[in-house]
Amino acid sequence: MKDLILFFLMVLCSTSYAQITKQWQTGPIMEVPESVKYYTKENCLFVSNIVGKPADKDGNGYISKLSVDGKVISQKWLVGLDAPKGMAINDGVLYVSNIDELVAIDIEKAEILTRVKRSDAKFLNDVTVASDGKVFVSDSATGIVYLLFKGELVVWLQKEGVVGVNGLYAEHDYVLVGTNTNILKVDIDTREMSVFVETTGQVDGLEADGYGGYYYSYWKGELFYFKPGNEPVQLLNSSVDNVQSADIGYNPNTNEVLVPTFFSNEVVSYLKD
Repeated sequence: MKDLILFFLMVLCSTSYAQITKQWQTGPIMEVPESVKYYTKENCLFVSNIVGKPADKDGNGYISKLSVDGKVISQKWLVGLDAPKGMAINDGVLYVSNIDELVAIDIEKAEILTRVKRSDAKFLNDVTVASDGKVFVSDSATGIVYLLFKGELVVWLQKEGVVGVNGLYAEHDYVLVGTNTNILKVDIDTREMSVFVETTGQVDGLEADGYGGYYYSYWKGELFYFKPGNEPVQLLNSSVDNVQSADIGYNPNTNEVLVPTFFSNEVVSYLKD
């Protein structure tokens, strides 16, 4: 009986994350990859590489360009950054957070267009773009979400009790904001907010699947799937192997979730079963 119980426990453990299947991985060729962003026009992926420490202004950070199956097109496609993290794309421009500035990059030319600094920003993290072109960026150290407005970063959301803001996803007329304890749904115009889903940790990456569901990650190595009306489902827990899951990306053509593993220095693609 003891052996039978042990067998069933082993089976349960081996199938705990069977809802997701690895498709490919780059191998440890990245340098502290924090975010992955799919670019529709060129059917490619961009990866932000911190290289050093997440808050160091060392000029070593860069953006890589990959094919959709994880092959390197250009390892250092755009250089001259410090610790690039979250990214978003709109109208041929790649926006990336860079500690205390939001950098806009012309994708076709692979050139920096602008650097919008905010002197009191501490740890700019994720970036998202609304359907009307509004660009938002979170500051995880201060709990503030900024809006790019007339060439400046202005405070869009700052509320007592809202801390650890990180993952952002703009959809329709609202922005989903990941915090230490939940994902908030915030109206873009009125800034009225409600709890979209309760979480058990700080939401790092946040993506919609286009079918009414959402993926979100915890930096320490957990990936979840949530569909309103249902409980969140854990798809992956690589924290036991000390493999992180930072700011995830999503390829809507293949439905793959793209996981940057931070200190493990690779990007891994998964497909939900």
